[in-house]
Amino acid sequence: MRLWSIIFIVIAFYACNREPEYKTIDGILEVPENRNDPDSRTLKLVYKVLKAKKADSLKAPIVYLMGGPGGATLIMEDYWKNHPLRNDRDIVLMDQRGTGKSEANCVDLGDAIFTIMRQDLDIYNDYKAMATIMAECKETMKKGAVDLAGYNSRENAADFEDLRKALGYKKWNLFGASYGSRLGLTIMRDFPKGVRSAVLVGILAPESDIFGHRIRNIENSLFASLRGCEENEGCNNRYPNLKERLLQSLKKLQKNPMRFDYKKKPYAFNLQDAFALLNFLLYDNKTIGNLPFFLEALENRKAEPIIDTLQDFESFYNLLNIPMLYSVTAYEELPFYNVTDTNKAIQQSEIGFAFTSYDLAAKLLASWHPHRATDFENQPVASDIPTLMVSGSLDPATPPSDANGALKHLKNGYNVVFPDESHGLFNPCLFQIAEYFINNPLKKPNSECSETRNPIEWNLTTLDPEKS
Repeated sequence: MRLWSIIFIVIAFYACNREPEYKTIDGILEVPENRNDPDSRTLKLVYKVLKAKKADSLKAPIVYLMGGPGGATLIMEDYWKNHPLRNDRDIVLMDQRGTGKSEANCVDLGDAIFTIMRQDLDIYNDYKAMATIMAECKETMKKGAVDLAGYNSRENAADFEDLRKALGYKKWNLFGASYGSRLGLTIMRDFPKGVRSAVLVGILAPESDIFGHRIRNIENSLFASLRGCEENEGCNNRYPNLKERLLQSLKKLQKNPMRFDYKKKPYAFNLQDAFALLNFLLYDNKTIGNLPFFLEALENRKAEPIIDTLQDFESFYNLLNIPMLYSVTAYEELPFYNVTDTNKAIQQSEIGFAFTSYDLAAKLLASWHPHRATDFENQPVASDIPTLMVSGSLDPATPPSDANGALKHLKNGYNVVFPDESHGLFNPCLFQIAEYFINNPLKKPNSECSETRNPIEWNLTTLDPEKS
């Protein structure tokens, strides 16, 4: 789960988009919803091919694999339209099944979930409210004859293999971020003959224990980010003792939620909301810079900075298709969820009190559908396909350790870690390395630019005492 930073990149890209238009092919790919069912209905998946600017180029294309699971892909068209990687390679984009324009289900579910977040519900009543809207969505999907067994990475990978064949490409290069890396590894496993190389960012490998390690990963990212402020003279002078202040503020919020108006409606901002926004801020180098300012607002119960972050979070949430997110996660992660290990992690964590709803969240996920992956879907992908794996050292979702584990099984795998980056890692250096690698996949790429520090720009703004 991991897309919000792309929004800002796309907006920035519009400002300098002055290139002439090049050929774009629009199409629809028809695929079975469930390839294990001979009577499966057909899905129509929408795709675009941004043809290489060099019209006579014969280089293998790049297919972009969006994250999520549940993120729409075609919203990225303007980002890739004038990207340097398009100069001599086609860029292929397709909304994955159940997302964007490819027969997405319950598209207003994000708004319904946000309505629940507005309320000051205890953990159990929050669970009941979520269970109700998810059951309503599932009933709507049932009336539409949606087969939930068909929404997983294996079927998703087969869709892209069908697309490769339909477009007539002998091989292509994968470029996947976050969940897109999981999808990329699945394609490498199931359809290796069609893959020339893979660039994977923010590695969610099949064997990654994203459930069991979530608490540890978030805590490591959060405290490392706070240490970064402590080690910066200006930030530390402006925001001393951040860790202690954070823990005190969260515990205070646990007992006494903040109340303010958000978009002209009452909002009860509780511990779960605060932790969701903290996790959200950790996903990108730029928003990590706002973390101390956000914590100070939380401490002083100042609503305006919290509302600003809430607006960005809501926009991000509405980019995800929740049924697809639930379907993939229930199928591929829930079978390997260890309750004992998770409870132990909660007890050992200094922020464990913020994960009190963990078991109910797993219960909610389990009720979504009964389909569960076999052990095969939890095994590392072994491959000799040239693969570049890229991570940010501050990533709260897919830390570098996940990439290191996956690389053990990749004969021609290379690793790059950006020391000051997080999950939303789309920067010029990354694409410089990626371009070299895609052009020379059997050579170790020069990754020196990743070693140049990109220090976090801390927000040292003073809170306005006049604003609540």
